[in-house]
Amino acid sequence: GRQGRESAHRLTIGTSSSTSLPLSRLESSNLSNAQNRDPPSRTTTMISPTTVMAQAPPLSPYGTFTGALFQYARNLVAFESLPPAATQLQESDGNLPKHKCILIGGLSDGLIPTPYTKSLESACHNLGWSLVQPVLSSSYLGFGNGDLGRDTDEISQLLAYLSHHRSGETFALVGHSTGCQNSIHFLKHGPQELVDKTRAVALQGSVSDREGPMDEDAKTWKANVITAKTMVQDGRPDEMMPRAAFWAPITAQRFLDLHEIGGRDDYFSSDFTDDQLADRLGHVGKLSNLRLLVAFSGADEYVAKHADTKEFTQRLVRAMNRHCTSEEERVAEALYMPTGNHNLSQTDRDASIFVAKVAAMLQSTMLTDGE
Repeated sequence: GRQGRESAHRLTIGTSSSTSLPLSRLESSNLSNAQNRDPPSRTTTMISPTTVMAQAPPLSPYGTFTGALFQYARNLVAFESLPPAATQLQESDGNLPKHKCILIGGLSDGLIPTPYTKSLESACHNLGWSLVQPVLSSSYLGFGNGDLGRDTDEISQLLAYLSHHRSGETFALVGHSTGCQNSIHFLKHGPQELVDKTRAVALQGSVSDREGPMDEDAKTWKANVITAKTMVQDGRPDEMMPRAAFWAPITAQRFLDLHEIGGRDDYFSSDFTDDQLADRLGHVGKLSNLRLLVAFSGADEYVAKHADTKEFTQRLVRAMNRHCTSEEERVAEALYMPTGNHNLSQTDRDASIFVAKVAAMLQSTMLTDGE
């Protein structure tokens, strides 16, 4: 029988750049209006079927992927890109890669969240790793009524599924933007057995959600935080904020998580003291089997203008290594890319440097395990 066995569908996925969202903190888009922080337009332009057929849609900008699509929990799916050798034999669990790299995007992201996804897939395949792209309840516009706790629960369900049904033994997390918060939260609150199996983590674009709005319009930021606090105090944390407060539907509690000083998502704000950063990030250094990369861009458009990005990168690393007892035991290391933007879409060089560094970390994990 099929009971207890996973079923996966082979297919090819791609993205179309024909639709773009104007985002407050755009998570991984290099489209022409990518840096627009205005709320989405309420105007709908109707296009006739004839016009649609006459114009060729743009080619999938972040590449096309072939692999297995599977359901890892109710209404939650993930897409696994397998190395070529494993693809031929993927129906047999024994031939699936035991090393899995999980790519987690940011707010509004889903499948194929970053412009370097294809390069990351190739790097993984060259080392015998598969690349897994999950759809979480918070993917796309679902983040507005969720929280990091729900994300950690679902990431844990994914890793448990991969362990039981897809030969998963060793995991790496690559987080982009809010995917960085997801990764840090999982390392502290995820099931210990799964955290122990997570041997490598790369944070790319670990940026504060609140500092940008505070810098740009402190008066509006403060008014929105007060509105959200009032709603929570009135017993309405799950009700939506006023439409003008944010570019996507968002509850009062999630708004505070992202925008309140010390909110649940507030891990990477440059105005924190070293001790405050260590309080939020210091648990990383206690994971002796882990290697973690902090990849920070000097030209990240969502970093507060007053921030010294190079120094802040080092501050994040020092906060994570606070509890390491020696230089040899340091868990976190820095990668600073002076010209990189938020999702490394400006130049191929920045993305290549990041992916190469991730690949070296994955290879080091394998060498440590004697492979």
